[in-house]
Amino acid sequence: MTAPLLTAMVSTYASERYLRGCLDDLLAQTLGDQLEIIVVDAASPQREGELVRAYQQRHANIRYVRSAERESTSAAFDRATAMARGRYLTSANTDDRHHPEFAERMVTVLEQCPQFGIAYADSGINTVDNETWHTTTATRHFAWPHYTPATALSCCLFGPHPVWRASVHATVGGWSAVLPIANDQDMFLRIARAHGAVHVDEILGLFLQRPDSNAGSGQRVAVLADGCAVMRQQREAWRIDEIVPGATSHGPEGEAAAWFELGNLAALSPYTDAELALRCYQRVLSLPLAEDFGALARTAFANNTACILACAGALPAAHRAFAFVPAGPLRSHNQPLLASAAPTTLPRLQQLRFAELGHAVVEQSRRSRGVTVDRAGQVQWTAVRRQLPWDVYTGPNGVPWRRAAEPVTA
Repeated sequence: MTAPLLTAMVSTYASERYLRGCLDDLLAQTLGDQLEIIVVDAASPQREGELVRAYQQRHANIRYVRSAERESTSAAFDRATAMARGRYLTSANTDDRHHPEFAERMVTVLEQCPQFGIAYADSGINTVDNETWHTTTATRHFAWPHYTPATALSCCLFGPHPVWRASVHATVGGWSAVLPIANDQDMFLRIARAHGAVHVDEILGLFLQRPDSNAGSGQRVAVLADGCAVMRQQREAWRIDEIVPGATSHGPEGEAAAWFELGNLAALSPYTDAELALRCYQRVLSLPLAEDFGALARTAFANNTACILACAGALPAAHRAFAFVPAGPLRSHNQPLLASAAPTTLPRLQQLRFAELGHAVVEQSRRSRGVTVDRAGQVQWTAVRRQLPWDVYTGPNGVPWRRAAEPVTA
């Protein structure tokens, strides 16, 4: 085979019922023999090895390795990453499927946009085993936001089918050995932090939504715990100037606004971290703020702290904090909700109004754009979109998918 452009890494364990469809899907990619397929068999009790070896007799771009004993997906992906010959990498779940031009279009984006280390596209949400792109009955899809650092720290932004440069592993290292479920999210965040990311604003994959998968609804508690652990680690690791670019160069007010942005993100995103949110708000009070801005910060601190405490059931402390909020829109909106709160009727975070510290540097950080690939194979930028980092996730069931409106032609 010719030197591959892209390596698709397939980790399999007890996935025989999906693997044939997975290989057929990847072999149908328009990238042809420039796509290398590496199957890592984690000592599966099923017949994946027999199936793959039959395919290898007809397809020289398939490679196969079996571990001596069951290993984690992190270990499997470390193995595949080391073996890969492609300039770019993608993880291909055995139960997911792709648009026939997925590989070609994603590689095109990274070839034409060398400033980015990872690209991610939208995904249809499938509920029927082994449907293909052409036969799917999917009616909904994940419409991921455009990339901003704050948005990436809010939700699982990169979806199931990103493509990234193999060279980034020299910087970001290998896959986490301590995260059994959210190891992919951890890796993609590390890549984005070090090398940047871009959203391909097209639906180019199918995600099979099933309760018995590694990250399925049947493991909701474990999935959420792993995701929260990743988000806590990454939110604390990134510098405030990485989350809100240029924050500290705009003086104490710019930095204060940025810390409130991170605090609100931690409080209001799907991966809520109330403790981190409170620490972010408290940090603002230590900054040497001008009197007028300092007064705004103290009001915002009191309001947001009261909101978090009330939702956590610490009602006396919430009322004490809220007493420092002066008359105005925040007090008018939140006071009835806090006054009626009781141990059996706690308010939800989304019902309450959180204060922000308005600043140009924060407003700029909320603006981003993605890309598409036109019929001539040229990358085109989308219009700029303004995104609140904590208000971009469309939920576990996505949004309606109108197939006729797709920007991609099969």
